[in-house]
Amino acid sequence: MHKLKYKIQFIAAIAMLFICANSSFAANLDSIIKKSDINNNATVAVSVKDAKTGHVVYEYNEHKMMNPASVQKIFTMRSAYAQLGEDFVFNTAAYVDSKSNLYIKLSADPSLTTGQLKILMQKVKEHYKKPINDIVLDPTVIDNKQWGIGWMWDDDTNALLPKYSPFTVNENKIDISIEPAKNAMMPSIKNKSRYNMVIVNMLKNGSADSISPERKPWEHGDLTYIKGTVKNPVKLTLPVDAPERYFVDELTSAMNSAGLKRNGTVKTAPMPAGLTKVAEVSSRPLSELIANTLKNSNNLYSELIFKTAAAGYTKAQGTTEDAVEMFNKYFASIKSDKPIVVDACGISRNDLISADWTTEALNMIYKANDFDKFESFLAKPIEGTLSDRLLNISLKLRAKTGTASAISSIAGYIDTKSGKKYSFAIYVQNHNKSTLDVKRFEDALINEIYKM
Repeated sequence: MHKLKYKIQFIAAIAMLFICANSSFAANLDSIIKKSDINNNATVAVSVKDAKTGHVVYEYNEHKMMNPASVQKIFTMRSAYAQLGEDFVFNTAAYVDSKSNLYIKLSADPSLTTGQLKILMQKVKEHYKKPINDIVLDPTVIDNKQWGIGWMWDDDTNALLPKYSPFTVNENKIDISIEPAKNAMMPSIKNKSRYNMVIVNMLKNGSADSISPERKPWEHGDLTYIKGTVKNPVKLTLPVDAPERYFVDELTSAMNSAGLKRNGTVKTAPMPAGLTKVAEVSSRPLSELIANTLKNSNNLYSELIFKTAAAGYTKAQGTTEDAVEMFNKYFASIKSDKPIVVDACGISRNDLISADWTTEALNMIYKANDFDKFESFLAKPIEGTLSDRLLNISLKLRAKTGTASAISSIAGYIDTKSGKKYSFAIYVQNHNKSTLDVKRFEDALINEIYKM
């Protein structure tokens, strides 16, 4: 009887210590949030849960619907990964018909390069000795909507947001070089790519490099204005304004490199049955592509993978709408605030997710058989978007960051000092601080979570 009494007292004491530790932990997080001037005019939402038990460790505005920015990629890519499988590859294939027409079956491969197109055309030449008549491009694997719902028109020249399309090569971006003016002339702009982008040079020499590209779709959508001041030579990366034209340019270059001659024209049409495959190039496995997407926050990769997964889900042409249906079905078991998702990458201001839903979804992923593999796709400090953050806990953290105008976020998993594994989500919305200040605020919260 006495042994039972002491055992009960011991358990009660341990429980009290746990409650006190949790209370102290919560108080420390409360203090960081409430003392920060970021919390004065921005909305902050935080959720921390035990990944193994689902126990709530800390909550703050956890049910407020927030714009997730690129944190959303964790979940759109998870649903795509579950649909396609880790070994899925994008195959770009060449076929011929009886009239020597060459068909290219596009796969919406986000990693396709001009180098791979050259390999494809070299294989065609090796396996097909006749002259080529027409080239027919089949882009029907996904639709050709190149811009997301709720995306900003002024992001049209943002190199982080190139137009996504079945006609994708070199991530639909080109580099231009800018040189300051000499002898009072205008600064020079050189486009070394084959793509003919119409650039309006509005640059001037100045005391600093401050360059701003812009397109004006309400006037001339095919003009790219380069404004600002130049002091030093600058390399600027720009998204192309017409992915299909860019793809044709790079394919033509690849054909020339392989010594293939074309007698006809380039067309776009669905590929008929009964053709003979003569060549194919493949991407790296999906697991590697998603790791790149999440670690480096690659928007184009996320959108093309999401749509491709939708094609697998519906057995039809891939669309974002069907991809969202796939996403909702995958996470349907979560009993929390239903998210609103309209794209893969999270840049749309229409995307809304709560911190509570985020940690519930992270815990759902944690319970999956392939969790260790999927967790490795998330960045750890020293790599990707965490390359210069939270280096003191580099072996203890896997997370996805998010950044947009007046928005910052981070979510993932942390192994605490006490040996627990927590899922966490931190959202900051409508702030007017520098990105660096908000990231430091997030890091302070994460370091406190680690101490638990």
